[in-house]
This record gives sequence, C-alpha cells and structure tokens, in this order.
Amino acid sequence: MPMIDKTRELEPAANAAAPLGWDGLTLREMLERSEALFAETGHYHGLEEFSLKSSDPLHYEKLFSRVRGGMVSARETALNISASPIVRELGEITFALYTPEGDSVALSTGIIVHVHTMSEAIKFMVRGGWEDNPKIRPGDIFANNQPSIGDVHPADVQTFVPIFNPEDPGELLAWAGGVIHVMDIGASTPGGVPIGPTTRYEDGIDLHCDKIGEGDELHSSHIRRCTMMSRAPGLWMLDERTRLSGCHMIRDAIERLVLEEGAETIKTFMREAIEDGRREFKSRVRGLLVPGRYRSPGFQEAFFGDKEQLPARARRDLILHGAYEARIDRDGHWTTDLTGSSAWGWHPFNATFSGQQGMMWILFTQTLICNDKINDGAYYGTTLEITPRTWCDIADMPGSSSTPWAPMFATSTGYMRSVSRALQSRGYIEEIVS
Repeated sequence: MPMIDKTRELEPAANAAAPLGWDGLTLREMLERSEALFAETGHYHGLEEFSLKSSDPLHYEKLFSRVRGGMVSARETALNISASPIVRELGEITFALYTPEGDSVALSTGIIVHVHTMSEAIKFMVRGGWEDNPKIRPGDIFANNQPSIGDVHPADVQTFVPIFNPEDPGELLAWAGGVIHVMDIGASTPGGVPIGPTTRYEDGIDLHCDKIGEGDELHSSHIRRCTMMSRAPGLWMLDERTRLSGCHMIRDAIERLVLEEGAETIKTFMREAIEDGRREFKSRVRGLLVPGRYRSPGFQEAFFGDKEQLPARARRDLILHGAYEARIDRDGHWTTDLTGSSAWGWHPFNATFSGQQGMMWILFTQTLICNDKINDGAYYGTTLEITPRTWCDIADMPGSSSTPWAPMFATSTGYMRSVSRALQSRGYIEEIVS
C-alpha cells in the first residue's frame, strides 16, 4: 500500500455534510431538477398554477414589494455611505436576490445589466461543486469578475453572500449578490475600461468565484492581493466593503421576512415570482410586437494599425461585424441570433456568452420590461444563439474581454431597429426609436 494511503488511514474520518438544497437535495440536484421541469413543462420549475398569487394576490404583491424594497434599500444605503466616486457619483452598483440554484428573484435599481450575469456565476459554483469544495457556509463571501463564468468585463466585480434558512440553519435559502464597476482593475493599461489589453493575461485581477472571506470577514490574503494589483487600492477597498455591506443588508432583510412569513411561504414566493416574470415578458412581447424575423447588422471600427506599443499581431485596423437577427414567435418567445459575426481577435473588444446576456438585459429593461418586476423570468422567455470563437463569444480563445461594450453597443442598435419596426407594425408610432 502506498505510504500516502497508510497515513490517510490515521486521519479522522470526515463527516459527510448534509446537502444544502431544499427538500434534502444538493444544489446541483436542485438546478438539474429545475432545468428538467422547465424543459418538460415550459414553466419555471414546472409551475403551471400559482398557489400564493392565486389564493392571495395582495399578499403576493406585498411580498414582492418588500423583497424588492430590500434590494433598493441596500443599494441606496451602500451608495450613500460609499466614498468611491464611481459608486457615489455615477451609481455603478446594483444588488439582487437569487434562488439557491442561481435564478434571480428581484433586482434593485442601478446597473441592471447584471441581473443574469450574476445568475451565471452562481450556477457556475453550483455546477462546479462548490457545495463540497470549497464548501458554502454561513458567513462565507465569494467574488467573481471572470467574464467567461458570469460577467461582462473584468472591471465588473461581483460579491455573493449565502443566505441560510433561519428555521433550518443547514439549508441554503437564497443568495445575495452585488456588483460594482471598479475604477481600476489592474490591467496592462489603467482604468475600468482599459483599451490596451490584447490577451486575457493582461486583463488584470482575476477572480473565479473565489471564496474571499469567512465569518463575514474578508480574507487578508484577498485584500493584499487586490490592493497590490490595483492602481487605486483605496477605491478598491471602498467598493469591496460597499458590496459586502449591501449583501449583508439583503441577508438581514430576507431573514427578517422569513421569521415573519415562514420559510415555505418565501420559497413559494420566489419560484412564483420568476414564473410570473416569464409570463409577463411573453405577454408584453405578444401585445406590443409582430411575430417574424428582424435583421439589422452592426459594425464597429478600431484603428490599431499604427499603435507601435501593441504587439505586432494586434497592430491592425479592424471592422467588427455583428450579425444581428431577432426572431419573435407567435407565443412571445424572443430569440437573439448573433451567428455569423466576425471572428475573435487580439484586441480588447471580445465578448463572452455571459456578456451578451448582460447586453440583452440592458435592452429589454429599457423597452419591454421597464418596470420594477425584473428577474430571471424573462430569461426563460428568451434564447441566445452565438457562434463560439467569434468576437460575440470568445469561448476558450485567449483574447481580451476588457472592453466588449463598443461592438456590443454597435451591434445592439439592431435590437432598437428591430423593436421599432415591430412597434410601428402594431401602430405604436410614438414608441419607436428613429
């Protein structure tokens, strides 16, 4: 027998931890069941009928107002106590509540792009077995800014705090998430939107849903690493503590709500709120737009051919093509199709699949769901199709994603044109964007 196996026999046996999910399931099992029920029924978590909303609609609306009020209160408090100018003056901050398997229930005001990017990050942890390693415990703090996991670009730093059930402390009830666009991410050139990087190795501080704290305290190693790598360490720490404070405020608000309403009521509410959001989104699409295919490509120029400070392979003048098509079905399902766009390249304008999800949310929340009931329900009424290894979805290629907004905005003018054509076809002339 190898010596390492002999020494392990001398170690005390580790007690198998009980699953964290609802109904005795692991978080991964919860996610897989949710996805299977949606695939089978077309309804979020198989909810074809509402129990809470149908039996007591006023109570349902009250719960939604209280939950969303907790998100907004956390954001406004964090915004006004922060000394970071990007938070206090520009409002580059948002908070949201998520189910244990990572679906958004409610979102604060702020940079609403991240309603689903944070969802992708939580699902990355769930699928990756974070429940077992590095484990998820009360008081833990996680952080992500990796666009390939769940983000738009590295300067959008996300903080996640698990919320455990006050009635059953071993059960994960929800997640609180917050995101801030930081002033400097430590990339090869300064700022929160650096143009200099040409590979992901130059994109700066890289957090892969890392556990950055325990017992509600940030790890000293995380603080030292990030402050050494950022050109604005003071502002970084202000933002770090602002996100954490907001997440803790959300945790406190949800725990109080559970103590008042009961955990089962809150669980039922969270799932119904997401399915309600899905139905409302599809209803608005059916009521405002005309089914069909809408095509409107976009282009983004970049003149890097004379930039001698760049590597030779990056010194090129670019025209990035975004092949935009929107398909609207009769039942109100929306498909965004970006297949056929330009290839990825050695420049900072490459996006990820998660980044494109964020772009979709910016567009939807300014037009079709411009109300307070924004959550992942609308995500379940949409499909995003992209060719991997294009600038639209860099996939496993090593290019930089530090500034994907330029081509994403240029391409997404196709969304506004498509919606405008559909609105005009319905006769809503005053709503179109010329």
